[in-house]
Amino acid sequence: MKKIKGILLIIVLFFACDFVVERVMKHGVDEMYGLNQYADVLLVGHSHLMLATDKQQMERDLGMTVSKYTREGVNVSDRKMMIQQFLDSGYGDSLKMVLYGVDLCTFTGEGLSANSYKLFYPFMDDAKIGRYIREQGGAQDYWLHKLVRTMRYSDDGMKNGAARGWLHNWSNLKNGVVDVEAYKQRLLNGDERHIQMNPELMAEFCATMDTLTSRGIKVALVNTPTLDLLNAYEPDRYQMMVDWFQQYADSLDLVEYWDFNPEYSRRHELFHDRLHLNANGQQVISPEIVRKIKEAL
Repeated sequence: MKKIKGILLIIVLFFACDFVVERVMKHGVDEMYGLNQYADVLLVGHSHLMLATDKQQMERDLGMTVSKYTREGVNVSDRKMMIQQFLDSGYGDSLKMVLYGVDLCTFTGEGLSANSYKLFYPFMDDAKIGRYIREQGGAQDYWLHKLVRTMRYSDDGMKNGAARGWLHNWSNLKNGVVDVEAYKQRLLNGDERHIQMNPELMAEFCATMDTLTSRGIKVALVNTPTLDLLNAYEPDRYQMMVDWFQQYADSLDLVEYWDFNPEYSRRHELFHDRLHLNANGQQVISPEIVRKIKEAL
């Protein structure tokens, strides 16, 4: 009997500690992505938009509250969920504008993380997100992370995000500069993704835009710079993407398309790699984004 009581006590203590640690981590994640505040401007996208924008500088220059909900590797379906999550959170009523990150491979089905649903583990107590995780990962994966709450933060990026949220550190830590010659060789080897127009992803994207504009929220489709060599790899398909976004934005009153490639894609010193801006690049592009937000609002 004593042995059984001891085992039960250990189980109770384990789940109690598990709950407390998870709550601490969750607070950090919410702080990092601005999910626990009313925001005037919401940023949603993957690492392109993440590294291109300085949240604190934007808030100072705009005099507004900015929530920067950007995650590495998220696809169009993930972003649809992220936006719905914020709108359902109770903090979406103050939104004036959403900056939605787009790029040359927005509608390419391959290349981003196939397991990007795992980025939503910290939020799986939300019924919609819980369903999304179960659909993507299966029942075993779902229940493991549902019951053992700290398992939701087993990924190093998630732990880092929680820590940075507690420290209020949104800085771009990418200080290197792209190796242009090495990337030229990569292109010669044909080692690059191909631009596609996946109809299912396009439909998800349009549905997301409808969700936002039906609430009277302005949307900017923000194409942060990618290296000119990458953009020229499939020039016809690249131009097709640019034209599609421009035409789509022109067809809707509340949607704009902001493309920073024509002016900045040739400035190689601004890039950490072919896709991402370094810290210097952020300090160039982020004020430009602020300027366009002021014009739009």
